[in-house]
Amino acid sequence: MDHGINFANYLSVEICNFTQKFTCRLSRPQQKNFRELVRGMVVTGSVYLSAIAKSCSTANNARKDVERLSNTLNKIPVMEFTQIHIENQALKYKNEPVLILSDGGDFQKPYAKKMENVCGASDGSNAHRAGRGYLLQSLVAHGTETGITTPLAMYLFSTKSEDYKSDWQEHKKIFCMLDSFVNRTARDRIVVEDRGCDDEKRFVYFVNELNSSFITRIHAGVKARGLAVVGQDGEREIHSVCKLAEDMRGRAESERTWHNHKIKKDITSKIAFRQVFLPKHENIPLYVIFVYSEGYKEPLTVLTDLRTVNPEQAWKHFYYYKKRWEVENFYRAVKQNFSAEKFLILRFRKIQAMAFLLMAVFSLAVKITGKMNDCPGSMRYFFRDFCKKEQRKGSHHLDFLAFIREYLPLTPDEKSYRSWLMRMTKKGFEMNRNQLKMFDWRKNW
Repeated sequence: MDHGINFANYLSVEICNFTQKFTCRLSRPQQKNFRELVRGMVVTGSVYLSAIAKSCSTANNARKDVERLSNTLNKIPVMEFTQIHIENQALKYKNEPVLILSDGGDFQKPYAKKMENVCGASDGSNAHRAGRGYLLQSLVAHGTETGITTPLAMYLFSTKSEDYKSDWQEHKKIFCMLDSFVNRTARDRIVVEDRGCDDEKRFVYFVNELNSSFITRIHAGVKARGLAVVGQDGEREIHSVCKLAEDMRGRAESERTWHNHKIKKDITSKIAFRQVFLPKHENIPLYVIFVYSEGYKEPLTVLTDLRTVNPEQAWKHFYYYKKRWEVENFYRAVKQNFSAEKFLILRFRKIQAMAFLLMAVFSLAVKITGKMNDCPGSMRYFFRDFCKKEQRKGSHHLDFLAFIREYLPLTPDEKSYRSWLMRMTKKGFEMNRNQLKMFDWRKNW
């Protein structure tokens, strides 16, 4: 182990390597500021430019530091950098099938008056009540074999923008960037969405234009969509999903127990499936999967183009849909661990850049956590000790973020490995302050 390397230097090297791919469009000073923004978000867990500047800069003029970082935000080409990030992550998943977890979200700014392009945004964490803020569309990649989960994009948009036409057109800007991610491998790329995306034009786009598969939960109530099925006479008939669900209930089989993350409860269910077609696109064979659960009137219904010919495949595709919960965890982690909704930036372009940086910082945390076993020995030791003390597993990127924010302030400004090691050791083995002290050595006795 190189004893000249301390914790702060190791983190700086990782940030420099990670941000190198994004600095092609930035000047030298802007590249430095870009790295300061990334490091400040990692260390402080804040989107306040003043807090970021204070954690990274040695200058005493806080106002100039904030202006410097703010000007750099204005220079970040969000769409181009997002494309670079997606292409870079494609190399990680080239040898396995990947679920592309897709979901919309929002940043709530209910009291914003001067922020540019503030629009209506329903708060998903508050029973979808109408509010004010900005809309989001995020993509998260999940490897089906390695289990590695990495954010690919977080795109912020507003219905008040001059070029806004529809939510789907804004979502499509991100999906168009997946072309290299999808077409550079022979492995499956499967877009997974919730029932808010039960839209025929999305299904057709994924299959015909993006050349990927899809798994989408669809509505199964009275107002559910119609699907074409092959009748007993060989003719195609159109039935509503609600009617199909009732007809297939008696054919459900292969009972299993699975965990519902939303209600945090184990549920026992049976499954049924059937080949269907979209009424206006009968050249695309699809499969509808019904999951009938105890205590629920309507089944959980999933539509996919993945070939489903037996209950085992049906359960497999249903479990793929269940992984969509990871994108919900991504939104929650960004808001809770980076205070994402507390930004005080007024310009819309800068707010978009801030959203991109949050996604990039989250991806960096995932990358470093996967390399913890190869990091300098003392750092690895203190990380394990921290996880043991805080009762953490040590395998999650949020554990790494908590470790950084706990121990990095102990790293001295000077490059003294011995001084840093003594302070880290003292922190790792400090006694409980509530413990009874037998004597105080500082007093004369």
